[in-house]
Parts: sequence; C-alpha cells; structure tokens
Amino acid sequence: MSKKDSNFFEEHVEKIVLVVVGLVCFWLFITRVLFSPNYVKYDNDKFDAGSIDNHISKQTDALEMRLNRKPEPGQPYQPQADKFIALLDSAISDIDIGLSLPQPVISSRGISDNKAYRIPLIGEVNEVSVEHIRAVAYVPKEEAGTENVYDQSNSEPNDIDFVTVEAKFNVSGLYKRFHECFAGEHIPQDWRNRRLANPVFAAVQLQRQKLLSDGSWSDWQTVPRSKIDPRKEMFKIVEYVNDLPAGGVKVRILQFDDAKVKMDLLQPDAYQIASAKEEWFPPSLHRKYTDYQRERNVIERREAAAEKREEREGKRPERQGRTTPTDTRSATSGRTPTESRGERGAAPVTARRTPSRKTERDLGNERPQKGKEVSITIEDIYQGFNEISITESTDFTGMDEPLLFWAHDDTAEPGESYRYRIRLGVFNPIAGTNQFGEQDKSLKNKVVLWSKFSDTTETVNIPETLYIFPRDVQEATMTVTVQVSKYVLGYWYSKDFMVKQGEVIGEAGEYKITEDEEQRAVTVPKTVNYATGAVLVDIVPVNDWSGGNNLHARHFLDMLYSFDGKNIEHLPTKTRYWAESLLSKFNEIKRAEKEPKEPLRGWEGQAGQRLYSPVQDERRDESDPRSRF
Repeated sequence: MSKKDSNFFEEHVEKIVLVVVGLVCFWLFITRVLFSPNYVKYDNDKFDAGSIDNHISKQTDALEMRLNRKPEPGQPYQPQADKFIALLDSAISDIDIGLSLPQPVISSRGISDNKAYRIPLIGEVNEVSVEHIRAVAYVPKEEAGTENVYDQSNSEPNDIDFVTVEAKFNVSGLYKRFHECFAGEHIPQDWRNRRLANPVFAAVQLQRQKLLSDGSWSDWQTVPRSKIDPRKEMFKIVEYVNDLPAGGVKVRILQFDDAKVKMDLLQPDAYQIASAKEEWFPPSLHRKYTDYQRERNVIERREAAAEKREEREGKRPERQGRTTPTDTRSATSGRTPTESRGERGAAPVTARRTPSRKTERDLGNERPQKGKEVSITIEDIYQGFNEISITESTDFTGMDEPLLFWAHDDTAEPGESYRYRIRLGVFNPIAGTNQFGEQDKSLKNKVVLWSKFSDTTETVNIPETLYIFPRDVQEATMTVTVQVSKYVLGYWYSKDFMVKQGEVIGEAGEYKITEDEEQRAVTVPKTVNYATGAVLVDIVPVNDWSGGNNLHARHFLDMLYSFDGKNIEHLPTKTRYWAESLLSKFNEIKRAEKEPKEPLRGWEGQAGQRLYSPVQDERRDESDPRSRF
C-alpha cells in the first residue's frame, strides 16, 4: 500500500498520545502537587502535614514562656465610696441635663478642707440593774431574722432563763455636747453643721463574766443579741472605718436614725411569756411586779382561809367580782409589755402599741376585797412601763428624764453565776475624714464613740433544772433511793429511783396527767427526762463530828457518784445529814409541787386564760380580736 492511501490519524497517533499524556501529567502536577488537597484549617489558616506541626510547636513554646514568667500586677482597685457619698451629699450632680443651673460660688480659702472639730464626750451610764426570769415562753424554733420574724407561727412553749440588764443615760446632755462641738456659737459659721450635731445611737453592748469553779471570774465576754431580735445582723458592732460596708458611716447613720431602729436597739422586745404567773418587765418594774404578786398571794391565801372558816360556821356570804392573782394583763387589752410595743422586728414594722387604760370596774376587781389594799396595782406597773417606753414620736432632744435602755441575755445556762456591765455607743459623724482637731485625731478611724461602762451588777445565780436527792439507803442490798427532780414547762416533777452500785441514776419516764389537770387543759409533758448522766460509784460509811460548840458524833452513809468517771462527788443518804442549801432546795421543790398547775397563756391570752395547743387554735372564735394574732 502506498503512503497516499494512509489517513492522518494513523500517521500522527504517536504524537497525539504523547500530547494527551503530557496534558494529563500537567493537570496532575497542578492539582496534586501545586494545589495539594492534603491540608487542614487551623487558626484561620491552611497547613499541610509538615507545617502544622511546626506551627503548633511554636505556639507551645510561646505559652510555656508566659506560664513561667512572673505575674504582672493588676490595676489597683479604686474605691467608689467617696463618689457615692458625694451623690448623697448633693441634690445636684454633674450630669448634663440640658439646663444651665446656677452653681454655688467656691471659696478660694478652701475652708471645708481645714475644718477641725472637737469630739464630744459621750458621758456615763448610771443606775444599772439586773433581773433574772425563769418562765415558760414562746421560744422560736430557729433564730429570728428579717425573713423569719418572731411570731406564734414559728415558736413553741419552752422553758427559758432570761436575764435583762437596764441602765439610765442622760440624752439631753449628749445632745447639748454634740451641738456645742459641731454647731455651737464658738464654731465658725462656715463650719456649723446641724446634721453632725444630731447624735445617732450606734450600739448597746452588754458584757458578762462567769464565776469559775475556783471562785475567780472569767474575762469579760460580749453577750450576743437575743435569738428573737430580727435586726441582730444589722446591730453587729463595727468598730473601724475600714470594716464598714459600702456607703461608709454616713449610710449607716441614715439607717440607724430611723425611729423603729432606735426602739429595737435601745429597748429590744422580750420573749412572749406563756407562764400563767409570770410576766416580763424591765428590772426596776419587774421587782415592783414581784412585790405586787407576793402581796396579792398573801391576801388571797388569807381570803381563802377566811372563806373556809365561814363555810365551817355556815356564814359564807355571796362574793362577786373576784379575780385571781394570776390575771395580771390589762383587762381591756389583754396585752403584755412586749405586746404593747408592737411587732417591731422586720420591715414593714408596725407602730408601737400601748396598753389601754383599765376601767374603774376593772381596777376595782383587781384590788383586794374586804378593804385590803396592796401598795401597788398592776395598772401602776403598766403605766410606769408606758412612761419609760420609746415610741416613734419620742423626741430625744426634749427628754427631761434620763433614757432607760436595756439589753437581754438569753444564753444563760442553769447552774452558772454571772455578773454584767453595759455601755452605750454613738456614731462618730466625721469618722474617716480629716476634720479632727489635734487632740482627737486618734479617733479618726473609730466608727463608734463609747460611753463608760456601767458599774458591775450584782451576781445573778441561775438555778439548776435537775437535782439529785439521796433520801434513803438499804444497807443489806447497798441500794440507794434517789429522788430526781426535773424542771419542765414551768413546774417541778420528781420521781424516786432505786439505784445500785454501777447503775445510772434516773431515766426518762411517762407523766400521767391527772383528771383535774385534764379538765382545766393544763399543759404537761408526756414524758419527763429524769436521766442525770451520773453513775452510782459506791456507798461508804462516814464518821465525823458536828454541832459547832456542842459537838456530837455522826455516823451515816455517803453516796459516791460521778458524771464523767473521773471526778467523784458525794452526798449523804439521809435528809438530816444534808447541807442546809440542799435541804432548802428540797423543801422548795416539795412546796412547788403542791401548787396547782395553771394552763399556759396563748400568744396574747391573759394569765391563766387558755392552753396553747393546735387543737384549740383550730377551734378559736374568729370574733375574738385576739384570735387574729
């Protein structure tokens, strides 16, 4: 075949193949070499397998260097309290409100920076007095606070030992001294400040000492506010400017200058008493109340004896209008001193309420019959309480009589002895500033200016609530008959236990309510815990002499017992060998157990009026105004 017969494709097939292969290779070079798909995105960039390792390694080195270097101090905190106080002091700020307001002329002398005040003396606390009350009260199940106000819903009747310390303070003298130091005539006109011249009470501090076993007294300890005080957190004492919360001393003065806060600080409420024959008053008035109760009881006993004689003689006359000595609350209002002050604990706080005056008929019923007169009436005591009570309208600047203030101690323990002292604190109105004179610069950082402490009170002895009386012994079996007496819900309960060597003295036991107590709805415990925790160690014979100048031999058995297994105590096993104090207490408890038990008062019930119980609360008459509380 000749070349003319061959076509173009056959002639150039090798070249065409080479061209195609070349194009394919070029495409592979571009797409797979120059623009490789084997890359990752990291830190907003693309890396292949080799370069990403290098990038991460550099970041690791940089992070390690930052971790190993010394920390750099941050920006110092700039206090904002001065700016906040400046806003409080000025009604016009520097905010652009689009108005051109006239501004006060700033003196070139800079007097405000050169003020130098003298700090007034606070004065003395006088006529301190103390009183201890043991009673059944409505005790809160948990401590009260602004969110958990002390009331009937969160409390229950329980025994309490309650100590109140009162004292007097000359308020008018304090106001005069503050006025002289901050706004008096000798103060330059530009320095006078009526706001600084108004003293504001900051604290009432109660301290106590406890009598130690060796006869010495402990160091002074500050007594905390009572468990029912809803403002106890607010009343925590802040001594130094640096410890103040935001706003500084000016904000704190504004808070404490409220009338209700003054009432709670200076005259705090007491527990609501449930005992039928007890009531709380400040110490000076409570002593009058005790005298009144004693006189009434004497007269009542005389009248009861006279009635029995008349019954025997068949000449008993009709008697009307008689009341019992336990009916001690106001007959018209039925309120206690605490109730008359109102519920002042939390926001909103109601105004203080004063007890209503009794009618002549009520007063006549309270007085003893047959011309018998007591030296003081219950109306006199309530009237005295009204006269000393601070109210929202009390004007401290015009107080002619000294202010009576008090503080409570609800942490006293049975069997201990205490003594107290109290003082009053006033806010330092220029604390934290440079406006002090040379003689008072040491007070620059002091928030509270204190009065002197009062004199130390007399010793307060808190009685025990559990006593052991070894009444008899069986020598043949070496068994002691021990009477354990326990104070529960205002009354004494006693039970005898036969105890041998190595046995624990006392245990819990049920109390069987009597038919009379059940009919009169008397509150009694279902069980009485007579457990003492003491173990009878041994019974040993004792031979000694007694009788002072007329000595005579004594032979008796001593009961040895221990509470902790280390310290051994002893008591004679016959009443005639007991110490005078033990025998006196035994007779006192024996007399108390013979007294008829009275029903507990409700939250606002009169003395002996009704038993506090959930069942009765459900059935109470809604028409009774007291039932709303």
